[in-house]
Amino acid sequence: MQFKILGSGGAIPTPRPFCQCKLCTLARTDSKYKRNSSCAFLEDLNLLIDCPEDIADSLNKHKIKVVEKLFITHWHPDHTFGLRVLLEANYDFIERKAKNCIIIYIAKKVYTVLKAKYPAIDYYVDVLKVAKLHFVDDQETIEGPVSITFIGYSGKGSDYYGLLAKENNKRLLYVPCDTLHFSNYLNFNNLDILIQECGIFSEQVKTELSFPNLINRLKEIKPKQTILTHIEEIELNKWGLDYLDTLKNKYNDINFIFAHDGLTITI
Repeated sequence: MQFKILGSGGAIPTPRPFCQCKLCTLARTDSKYKRNSSCAFLEDLNLLIDCPEDIADSLNKHKIKVVEKLFITHWHPDHTFGLRVLLEANYDFIERKAKNCIIIYIAKKVYTVLKAKYPAIDYYVDVLKVAKLHFVDDQETIEGPVSITFIGYSGKGSDYYGLLAKENNKRLLYVPCDTLHFSNYLNFNNLDILIQECGIFSEQVKTELSFPNLINRLKEIKPKQTILTHIEEIELNKWGLDYLDTLKNKYNDINFIFAHDGLTITI
């Protein structure tokens, strides 16, 4: 199984437009500091997970040649508003026909909210026919050499979803965002890989999972390795460029790393 982090950034990519801080200035010239918004790719299935506004840059940079499936974890713009770029790439505007049709896996509740926020999705499905909807819910599985199970953060009818990928006895769980709402996380132990949002580094933002609470969760579920993603520019701007290393040293009893764009996990 090969799983690639295409974008390891947060709601606003790094560099942030207009920002002249040290981090954003470095990111404009050094790809080490650049982070596109959160998305990932399961190569075995040509499955893209989420579709942020900068999806074209992520796909081109990592030489993704085809996307057959798209899983949308939740409706937020930094996970969905790249749909036009992704789907229209499969439409021939001269011959006026679709060259490919992407299957969109999405929970019906998530789709209802997304359609209200982004009504153009019906145009791509019904008119251009570059996408086909496949409604899913918690614990629904697509079998194959690599099977995928959709995970509702609070069971069926959730607002937020993740994905459990399994091959042989290996298990990878991807929960990239809003895991404050992941109420059933204790159901997932003996994971080979957990890829999850890093949370907020302080406990001041009550609507987000804090990093200390994340560490407590990791101690409870004990994944063999954790990879932290969805790293916000505003956080590194506030805490400093070396703060990720500071956290790794502080919690050196926990096996975790911070993701970067292009990180490939093979299990």
